Amino acid sequence: MGDVDIFYADLLNAGQRLRDDAYYLLLQNSEVSGDDTGIENPAQRPGLRLEMRRRLTQLHDTVLQRVEAASNLASNVESIAFRYNELDAELQGDQ
Repeated sequence: MGDVDIFYADLLNAGQRLRDDAYYLLLQNSEVSGDDTGIENPAQRPGLRLEMRRRLTQLHDTVLQRVEAASNLASNVESIAFRYNELDAELQGDQ
């Protein structure tokens, strides 16, 4: 196994780990709910409940943005790995 093959495998593994971690983050994000914050209207403070909901919504949005960025990064890593594989084939005269 050549150096390019090892680097190719590492890149593919890194891309897959990124995808796996992004999926796990997405699952964890879905378990966080702003609908039941455990705060009804204590001492007539609906502002507290609304602020909790606003911040949890912001958290969900941020996680979705990060998951999208991680997916894009994983795609880029896999594209780089594919180009290294093409380079290896070219250097060995397989093309």
